[in-house]
Amino acid sequence: MAIKSVSKERIDKAMLEFDRKFRSKREWQGWENHLAHRYAIHAGGELYPAKKIVSLATGIAVGEFSGGHPTNSYLEKRGFIIVELPRGDGEPVLQFTPGAVYDRKTEINGPFGGSLQHGIAPSATYPAIFLFTGDSGTQYGYTDDWDNGAYLYTGEGRSGPMTLIRGNRAIAEHAEDGRALHLFKSLGKGKGYAYEGEFSCADMFNRTLPDVSGQARTAIVFRLVPVGIPSGMIEAEEDEGEADLPDSLAAARLAALAACKPSSDELGQSAPRKIYQRSRKVAHYVLMRAQGECESCKMPAPFMKKDGTPYLEPHHVNRLSDGGLDHPRYVGAVCPSCHREIHSGVHGALVNESLKQRLEAIEG
Repeated sequence: MAIKSVSKERIDKAMLEFDRKFRSKREWQGWENHLAHRYAIHAGGELYPAKKIVSLATGIAVGEFSGGHPTNSYLEKRGFIIVELPRGDGEPVLQFTPGAVYDRKTEINGPFGGSLQHGIAPSATYPAIFLFTGDSGTQYGYTDDWDNGAYLYTGEGRSGPMTLIRGNRAIAEHAEDGRALHLFKSLGKGKGYAYEGEFSCADMFNRTLPDVSGQARTAIVFRLVPVGIPSGMIEAEEDEGEADLPDSLAAARLAALAACKPSSDELGQSAPRKIYQRSRKVAHYVLMRAQGECESCKMPAPFMKKDGTPYLEPHHVNRLSDGGLDHPRYVGAVCPSCHREIHSGVHGALVNESLKQRLEAIEG
């Protein structure tokens, strides 16, 4: 969404409103040191959060317009001084809000890595692959859209047949590599990118599409499934149960590893169901591997389930959200207490890092 034009005086009033209504509130104490804020307005010896001030001045929610360069430029054109807030030793947190708009250079690839030009941008420093889509891609033969609960995302390669290299290979092998797929949709030149969410790749298939010169070619299309679909929303099959899950640890591990590999078979099966079934195999192996003991604190599971098995919860060490598909190297079986601490505790990052190292030692 484009930022509505307002006068400098209206922005001055928004800063006074921030001083009066927000600056003393608990949630805004020390905001300058929060990694979510990278830029500030410097006025009258005070710092003001750039996006919040523009939101107050225009009435547009902060999640509906892009920060970084677009917001900074908007304010600078009205005579305000913008400063970049100093960063401490902590790294920025890779966390995005669905529906919110982000600037690619300053809020996505800038802090987290990955190419600024390509539609598929794997990060070399974070366990993430950034995917970008938009209406402009149709001129290159890209026809991305939703279909039966999955997002059909066209691979990269402007001319000739697409091959499973570089970005295409990164998507296909994201589960094996423990990297999350984050999808953004362009709102148009200079308008930022709306965050669509985190996805898992169910499978891929070939489709004949035109290339940049209009010539027909073989394109790779990935079926991506949103992470976090409740299993209750996936219609159960009559024969689905524990019978298809191996009884031995060795067999369960082989099934889990196979589930993480890219495939192009069984396209008749819905993509959400395919991810659900493959994730079950990974979770089944991980829980068997733990042998009733939390892989984080090493304490016994807190209680037994009705089926007589110890209660532990799968946790994805490379992602802020749980669910979707990951390699067993990146999924631990943890007790509810450790799970909550990792996600919400003050030392959660340290606990998660310790678990990550333990899983690397187990799985190699």
